[in-house]
Amino acid sequence: MLFLAPALRCGSPTPLYAQSIEEPRLVVRGLDFRGNHAIDGYTLRTSIATTESSWLVRFPLTGWIGAGEKRYLDETEFRRDVLRLVLLYRVSGYLQVRVDTMVRRSKDAARIQFLIREGPPVRVRSIDISGVEGIVPLRDLLHDIPLAVGDPFNRIRFEWAADTIRAAVRDRGYPFAEVFRSYDVHEDSLSARIRFELEPGARGRVDSVIVEGTREIAPDVVRRMIPIRSGAWFSQSALYRSQRDLYRLGVFGYVNVTLADSAPQGPADSSVAVRVQVTEGTLRRLRMGVGYGTVDCFRGLASWSASNVLGGGRVLDLTARVSKLGAGDPLSAGFENWPCGALKDEVGTERFRLNYNVAASLQEPFLFSRLTRGTVSLSAERHSEIQAYRRDALSANLSVTRETRWDLPVTAGYSVSLTRTFAEPAIFCSFLSVCRLEDAEPFSEQRLQSMVTLGFVRDRSNSVLDPTRGSTLSAEARYASRLLGSDSLIQFAKGVMELAVYYPIGRRTTLAWRVRGGGIVSPALGFGGQSVRYIPPSERFYAGGANSVRGYGQNRLGPVVRVVNPERGDTVLSRDSPGTEVRRFVPDTLTAATGGNSLIIANAELRFPLPGFGARLSGAAFVDLGQLFERGKELVDFSKTRVTPGLGLRIATPIGPMRFDVGYNGYQPEAGPLYRKEGPELVLLNPLYRPGRSGAWVSRHLVFHFSVGQAF
Repeated sequence: MLFLAPALRCGSPTPLYAQSIEEPRLVVRGLDFRGNHAIDGYTLRTSIATTESSWLVRFPLTGWIGAGEKRYLDETEFRRDVLRLVLLYRVSGYLQVRVDTMVRRSKDAARIQFLIREGPPVRVRSIDISGVEGIVPLRDLLHDIPLAVGDPFNRIRFEWAADTIRAAVRDRGYPFAEVFRSYDVHEDSLSARIRFELEPGARGRVDSVIVEGTREIAPDVVRRMIPIRSGAWFSQSALYRSQRDLYRLGVFGYVNVTLADSAPQGPADSSVAVRVQVTEGTLRRLRMGVGYGTVDCFRGLASWSASNVLGGGRVLDLTARVSKLGAGDPLSAGFENWPCGALKDEVGTERFRLNYNVAASLQEPFLFSRLTRGTVSLSAERHSEIQAYRRDALSANLSVTRETRWDLPVTAGYSVSLTRTFAEPAIFCSFLSVCRLEDAEPFSEQRLQSMVTLGFVRDRSNSVLDPTRGSTLSAEARYASRLLGSDSLIQFAKGVMELAVYYPIGRRTTLAWRVRGGGIVSPALGFGGQSVRYIPPSERFYAGGANSVRGYGQNRLGPVVRVVNPERGDTVLSRDSPGTEVRRFVPDTLTAATGGNSLIIANAELRFPLPGFGARLSGAAFVDLGQLFERGKELVDFSKTRVTPGLGLRIATPIGPMRFDVGYNGYQPEAGPLYRKEGPELVLLNPLYRPGRSGAWVSRHLVFHFSVGQAF
């Protein structure tokens, strides 16, 4: 559409808002196109000046109170719109197009229809490309250009084809290649012959790379981070890759990579200079922020980063994060009612103390090669997962990321941690038959975890914050073993893979789906006179929550154990059959998620605009399914997969969409073992206890989530 802009702007003002027109002014309450097949309605709307009023204006009540934005009919521009549409169709190859109009007028409004008779198009009869012999295979060019024999002769695509040929030749060392183009249209036969003639010019090598605009960062750092080398054949795409790679460093606010000369210095000039213009961004950054979530309530973040530390473009990051699951110290002064009330009825949340993460990392952008970068980091953290575990760890990590030829970054890492994991003892009783509390204490002792990781992320989506087209594929493998120095109780192999795909449907509607699966295996170990396969709770899979299966709360999908604690509880008042008021002690029942060693999750979501609210507010309808399984203990039964539908709202913000989701859960609570604490032991009361659901219908079946960013 870039080539249409000069023609369509002749005499064209900005879209018609409230203009000064003689009364009566007619509000455009409807705008429609009939008979268009080759060009969609959205393209036609963007090519004309007349626009329809907001969705709210079209209804009598909302229009009467002044809701929505009104657009008025300008008769002069309306007549010009007919010419604009004719021009658009003729440029697209439809020379016999006819455009009529039908306007239904009332006292203060108009409803407009453009009636289009497209007629047959002029089709491409032949394509001739000359001058490319010995430079680019003709077959490759005919495959790559956006026009083929038999297509409608679209002059915009004709220009794109010339650009494609020029770029292909410049990528092969011809920096000043030009493509001359011509065409012959035969209206009687509705056919077109198109011709492209290449003038390649001299083939050139890069003579020098000129760097301009650096202050603290040395020019040699810029040169080594780009794929352009002195003595190499010139490549146009290398200029684009250089600009992308320099932006990825995160230290430049502006980058422009071009030829130093716009024309050859002589007819046989075989060398060129490349100019790299940069503007350094802020090399020291301090960020602070607070947040809120339905599970971890209040959050805090502070970070400081310094770029070009020790020279070479290295980046030093210092970060600190704090959060708190539910209410409790230090958030116990009424916060358990609101806004930390999501977990106020959850027994045992007081055992989750303040979470924190303090980390320092140093990134080396050039590790033996511009395609390889390394990161070393140190961290101290306490991480809690509701109903699951708490993990304290001191860690050191080393990772190396390599950009492959398929634009697929692969990361290998090694980490060593001193870690302690606290979990409900009933989990060990259920899975390992370790039911004495003192026998389960070794699982909470501090141990050494030594692990290697390997993973990749293939991101082909069009946005990190709110993708509408493309796909993302990621995979990660982890391996911890005594061979690497890990403790004998911390040995496992774990793999996870995820694929998310985004399909645009119309202008602002997206169909997105995701599948995620994983598995863990661990060796058999001797413990307490028996053979066990132990997987640390922090490495097991959990499901349910705002980014998982939204019909369940955080970690509430999958196997669970429950423990009755007769030493803790509440006294409630009730009446016996004669009506006498009786005080009764109800012991606490704690629910803990055991997780699983296998995971399957699938999500499908339709993201659509809400009429009358513009781009700021949109809706979503989704269906999530998933389940956790314990291979080796039970047969994998896919009939236990849970399916939960739901609806959501999205509010656009600069940091991504603010998301409100409501998931529907029609299932009974998960059945699982029920234990009772009796002195130093856990006694099994019921192997398949399933509590009943209490409360109103909303609390029993609807699960609410609030977060920032799309679920996937």
